[in-house]
Parts: sequence; C-alpha cells; structure tokens
Amino acid sequence: MVTIIDRTLTSFDTAGMSTRDLNHFCDLLFSCGVTKIELTPDLLARLGFPSSAASLRKWLGGRSFFLTRIFPISLDSSGMTKPQPLWKLEPNDLVEKNIPVSKLKSALYPHQKIRITGLEDLMNRDYPTIFKALLGSGAQTLDLCPSNHHHCAAAIALEWLLAGGTSISCAFANHHNLAPLEEVLMSLKLHQPDAFSGDLSVLSELRGLYEKCSGQPVAKMKAIIGADIFKVESGIHVDGVLKNPHTYEPFNPQTVGNQREIVLGKHSGRKSLLYKLNDPGLSESTAHSILKQIKSRCTQLGRNLSDLELQTLASEVQNDKKIYC
Repeated sequence: MVTIIDRTLTSFDTAGMSTRDLNHFCDLLFSCGVTKIELTPDLLARLGFPSSAASLRKWLGGRSFFLTRIFPISLDSSGMTKPQPLWKLEPNDLVEKNIPVSKLKSALYPHQKIRITGLEDLMNRDYPTIFKALLGSGAQTLDLCPSNHHHCAAAIALEWLLAGGTSISCAFANHHNLAPLEEVLMSLKLHQPDAFSGDLSVLSELRGLYEKCSGQPVAKMKAIIGADIFKVESGIHVDGVLKNPHTYEPFNPQTVGNQREIVLGKHSGRKSLLYKLNDPGLSESTAHSILKQIKSRCTQLGRNLSDLELQTLASEVQNDKKIYC
C-alpha cells in the first residue's frame, strides 16, 4: 500500500487561516488521495481536537505530527455496515536525512525510519539501481521527499513508487519546492488506476482554498490544477480537441474539477468561430471578416473576447456596421 504524505501545512503561514478553513483544507487533502497530513503542534491545537489529545501533544513536544484518517466499522439503522471517518494522531518518528546521492548506500542502517530529502539531480543518475539499493537497505521505513529545484520531483516520486517504494512526501502546488502533490496523485491515477481511490475532482476547490489562505496565486497554466489549462484558442487545437479530446487532453477536465473552454483570440480559426457562434452556415467571406476583427480587437485589448463581445462583434460585421475598438 502506498503512503502519500502531504507536508504543505508544515511550511504554510497559517496566521490568517481560520479553524474552519484549516479543517476543510485537511478534508480536501484526504479526499483527493492523501494518506497522512503532517502538521506542527500549533496547527494541531487549532484543529479542535478533544482534550484527550492534549497529553499526546505534550508528550510529543516540538516534533511534527502525522494526521491520519481511519474508518472503523459500525452498523446503520438497517443493520448494514457503515464507515465512520475519524481522526487519528500518530507521531512522526521519521529521521530526515539530506544525503548526497553518492553516499546513499552507506548512510542507511537497518531498522531505521528515514525520510530522505533533496535528491534534486536523481533523474541524471542511475536511479533504478539507486532505488534497488535503498529498498534493499533493510530500513524499517523509507520515505522519499524529493526537492523540485530541477522540476523533476514528481517524476522522481512516481519512479520511486513504481520501483516498489511505499512512501512519498509532497506538497500541494509545489509549495516549499517539494514534489507537487497534484502531479504525483494524477500520475498514480493514470499509471495505477486500480490501486488509486482518491477523488481528484476536489483539486479545483483545493486550489481556490490554497490561494485564499496563502495569498499566493497558482499559475493559470500550472499542470493539473491551473485554471486555464483546458482553455483552447488555436484553430488547429480546437479542431483536434472537438474531433477527439484525447488529442490534446491526457485526462478529462472534470477529473480535476475543471472544464474545457473554447476561447476566441489572436490565434483562433474558422472552426473555433463556427463552434462559438453555433452557425455552420456562416459564409467563408463573413467568417474571414469576423476573424479579422477578432484578431484586431484581441491585439488591442491584450486578452481573449468574452462570448458577449464576440456576439456583438459578429452582429456588427454581419450588419456591415462600423467596428469600434
């Protein structure tokens, strides 16, 4: 069984984050496929745990926490089994080690619980051999937490899991320069669909909550969670995606809570225009005139046209009215 640990909140400025938002953030992380959430003691105190957790917090001191959710079985009114989600606290006793790749084999000892950090250049190495050595080191637990300095952390994480690794640490939206959680989860869904049970449709909501609480906007073209990654403008792309979405979409937009949107801009073609206007009988000359005005208007505005702007512009061209910029 693969363990996905999210570390976003351990390096998150949550001073302005309400308890409600904090709990909702954790709920969304669990929903999308995270196994454990790592928290700091002050955040744990804000989650509203029962008083019996206080002694556990005192005993753990300044160490971080894992937060896991389990599903004990109970019976509903009809006598059928009914899972009841509960919270469970678990101490994080992983020993973090930022070990140079060249010394990985000699730095591990049997029966240790280790989190290996860094590994920025692992993709430039013989990583299958390195992974084999790690898995055969005898360590009780090996959690990989690759850095994303070279934008390879998601690939390293997936290769580790495919090689037989069972634990990986990530952070949402590449936070703190760790492996992007959303990319790791989507990779697992695509490569091991039978073993993945997370609901990635909550990623869009999670992105919105992350932006609200962190004050950091997620790039609109960010892989998996970017708001604009399913916006299609180029004529040839529109033609392709309308004929077969898999031409340009590796997964359905609804899988991550998004939707496809055909937009009109400087690179649009006749196929896009006919689709947006829903007028297959539009003459070639009229379509050419409308496209010419669209490209001119978008160049001036520095953005795509809204549907209302498109309808107005098309009507003006068809009625041979003056186009005002």
